[in-house]
Amino acid sequence: MVQRWDANERVLRVRKNSSSSKQYNNGVLPFLLTLALALEPPKDRFATVNGVRLHYLDWGGRNGEAVLFLTSLGGAAGDFHPIASSLTDHFRVLGLTRRGQGKSEHPASASAYGNATLVADIKAFLDAMRIRRVSLVGYSLAGNELTEFAKLYPQRVRKLVYLDAAYDLAENAELGRKAQLTLPPLPGADPAILALMAASNEYRPDYRTIKAPALGFFVTYDKPPQSTMRDEATRAKLLAWWNNFGKAYRREQIERFQSQMKRPEVVELHNTTHGGFVFEPEQQKILIARMRSFLSRH
Repeated sequence: MVQRWDANERVLRVRKNSSSSKQYNNGVLPFLLTLALALEPPKDRFATVNGVRLHYLDWGGRNGEAVLFLTSLGGAAGDFHPIASSLTDHFRVLGLTRRGQGKSEHPASASAYGNATLVADIKAFLDAMRIRRVSLVGYSLAGNELTEFAKLYPQRVRKLVYLDAAYDLAENAELGRKAQLTLPPLPGADPAILALMAASNEYRPDYRTIKAPALGFFVTYDKPPQSTMRDEATRAKLLAWWNNFGKAYRREQIERFQSQMKRPEVVELHNTTHGGFVFEPEQQKILIARMRSFLSRH
């Protein structure tokens, strides 16, 4: 089950700790600070950009450099709450839900979901927020938006963070066709999600002209990934595709990121999944620590 932040509901899990000064120095005080920040709900807001009403969350923070989180396919800005709230002691933090998802408006036309349109929405949103430069954090297909935005508006980008998002999805789609892997639509997917999926599979990232430092998190599957949303026959096809193409493809994507980015950093995540790592507490600790270090460097 995907865990999402609900501004109307606060869930608190407190682990008992000794009151010794050593424990406070070694982790309890930072834990309490993070806990206090996590308890503070973000401001739930909307902005109309390019004629479309978009939902966003504002975690506040220092009036310094801005960090903008961009969602995965079908996700919402609240998915990032534990991570985003941990950055507000150093940054102004916002999260944007793209058109066609969550509380954001869902335009009817399939042509309204191309990558160029999504990138234009990001620029218009930043303009509306009066944010001149930003660090972008993108999950999954948001990597397409990060890459294209950084190429078109290099002067607006401070740093980039790819959350298992630096993949050539067009090449991935080609490998699927090569393997004659035709998948039925995801159960429950609405027209906007299907349009976003189709558009994302047409984009080919090229990192060679990106000037901003980039941190890439990559899920490294120690075992073949499993999809609980597919039937047994489809899972068997996906397993064959993984063995023949998928495993090598993911390794090639990491190598391309490292070779094409001018200032890359790579973190490989183990014992997790593409759809789960952002929501798992142990993985969140890794994400937060590496992101804080990366974003704080000048």
